[in-house]
Amino acid sequence: MSILMYKQRHKCPTELDTPKSNYEHIRYIATRPGVSKNENMRHGLFGCIEQNKGLVEFENWKDIGRLAREMSYRRVNIFRGIISFAPETAEELGLTDHKAWQSYIEEHIKTLSEKNGIAPHNLQWAAAHHNERGHPHCHIVFWDKNQRVPKQYVPPKVPDSIRVQLIKDTFADKIKIFLAEKDNAKTALSAVTDKTVKAFEKYILELTPKKYKRFQKEFGKIDETEVIRELDGLMRKEDIEAFIPLLFDLKSKMPKKGRLYYKLLPEELKQQVDALVQEFKNQNEFIRVRVEEYAESKSRLAMLYDTNPDNISEHRKNAIAEADRLIANKVLRAIKSMLNKEQQIGYAEYREAKKAYYAEEILCEILMLLEQNIINVDEDYDIKANAMGMELSKAAKKEWYLRHKDKGMEL
Repeated sequence: MSILMYKQRHKCPTELDTPKSNYEHIRYIATRPGVSKNENMRHGLFGCIEQNKGLVEFENWKDIGRLAREMSYRRVNIFRGIISFAPETAEELGLTDHKAWQSYIEEHIKTLSEKNGIAPHNLQWAAAHHNERGHPHCHIVFWDKNQRVPKQYVPPKVPDSIRVQLIKDTFADKIKIFLAEKDNAKTALSAVTDKTVKAFEKYILELTPKKYKRFQKEFGKIDETEVIRELDGLMRKEDIEAFIPLLFDLKSKMPKKGRLYYKLLPEELKQQVDALVQEFKNQNEFIRVRVEEYAESKSRLAMLYDTNPDNISEHRKNAIAEADRLIANKVLRAIKSMLNKEQQIGYAEYREAKKAYYAEEILCEILMLLEQNIINVDEDYDIKANAMGMELSKAAKKEWYLRHKDKGMEL
């Protein structure tokens, strides 16, 4: 167990899929459901690429993704770190909002770079805070912009030494109190050894062992290669339990053979699917917000060709209906998959745990589907806006849209 968790990994710089993987990792940490977003932005990526500018909230996560991808092609190691605390510890440290986490990472990023042998003037990094129940954490991606020789392997002692140094720096005041109680009050903090830090950590863990066991279990779920698992913290148990009977009741009414598409369903089944989609949006904040963001992106794209602000509400209404169909067909594909499996194994008995598994998996896939469609629409907007060479600047177009978008909110 530990009072502070730190993980560090990297994709081998010589593997063919590493550039794409690093780009996708930055997309994921910047945009995944539950990320703490930058003000007036759809993502939460912040960091420092130019030393003279200091920490900034990046306007576009894709620019950083492309930079990391370019560095990967040059065989530069793109390191992926994660720092996490137990919720109670994060609260004690004041790490309760986006700005606080930004300040914390900015203060301690030098530890990650020094232990990995990266000179301060060569360091480039980006980070995103995920405020999950049970293990609030921050993903940090960092690299040496002038690295000459790729590293195939980083010894485990490197991330461990980072964790120990982070504890020493983060809990400096508590360590002083701990030393005073041990009659070592005169020991300078700079002289505190790793052994002392580990003794302090053991002391803290023994005060509330259950809390830290729970924290360790939650942190153990974090693995940047398993996207669905990282969405676990966004799904309340009661949300999943409420969804199960609706899902399996709908499944029982579906034809066992043939294709399952929303537009091909009888009207009564369409109504039941519509009710299920509406229940999703009513009960799950993340799905509801993603539908609203999808509608906003589609409306913005439509208004490239339509300068009448009175039409925004109609574009928004159409986009919401389109998002609802995306969700409906995702549910129907999942039901079809279950029906196919039942035919293969010859029976249709589902234990409660299995039902919960299917329900949670569908909810997670809906979130990722909506997120990917939002990204696709936004990319389409950027391409078409640039190709059209509109008279308005990008900032002016955004200002125009924001000024008029409330015309569609009354829906």
